[in-house]
Amino acid sequence: MRTTFHSLTKASSLEDTDSSVRQQTLPKLKISNLNFYYGSYQALHNISLDIAANRITALIGPSGCGKSTFLRVLNRMHETIRDTRVTGEVLVDGESALAMDVATLRRRVGMVFQKPNPFPKSVFDNVAYGLRLGGVRGAELRHAVERSVKRAALWDEVKDQLHRSAYDLSGGQQQRLCIARALAVDPEVLLLDEPSSALDPIATAKIEELLFGLKDNCTIVIVTHNMQQAARIADDTGFFLLGKLIEFDKTTVIFETPARKETEDYITGRFG
Repeated sequence: MRTTFHSLTKASSLEDTDSSVRQQTLPKLKISNLNFYYGSYQALHNISLDIAANRITALIGPSGCGKSTFLRVLNRMHETIRDTRVTGEVLVDGESALAMDVATLRRRVGMVFQKPNPFPKSVFDNVAYGLRLGGVRGAELRHAVERSVKRAALWDEVKDQLHRSAYDLSGGQQQRLCIARALAVDPEVLLLDEPSSALDPIATAKIEELLFGLKDNCTIVIVTHNMQQAARIADDTGFFLLGKLIEFDKTTVIFETPARKETEDYITGRFG
């Protein structure tokens, strides 16, 4: 009987180990044969890629190539636009993002836009917004807001201004406030659509430093027109052109030894 028990325990342990390995190797986001349409116009063509957990993935390419559209499909922001259609598959940890309850999806997959868009509320109330919707109140709410503002590397600058209007902050501070607001509900994935394009170099450096610190606990996907930024911060990079994913690889490969001529031409400034 003892041998049987040990055998079962060993088998169970092996199954647990196998399950853990599978979870570790499963991509955080898996996109397969994704097509997107604005009415009759096809904006994305058969996009397939795996986005690994706890890494920064940059999406580069010329204006109008589908990068931002792709980003919005990942947490279904496209559904706010009439007459759009998606085919294909988007999985978050193996679950269909396109079939998931949209509120649940957007808690798991947060988004920060190109232009800072704080609500016309105080700094505190901006960060607390999603938490309050989730029923968080009192001391728990205060602690959660403070934690989120600290995670966004903004605490030292606003800790004495939490009840002032968010509009009193600088552009760079407003963008980090929007990141803090997104982080407050502990998303597993953070999507950023050119978050530093309107910021000065100092504010941009703070955003980039912030992203480095976040990726230990969050998977980050960033759209950027700044190829130097992609080279600085991204682990993996995808190059989009005319609604197609031309190439996706480790950032060092994309920038040093791209496999496709279109990628090399864009990286070297021959077009775009």
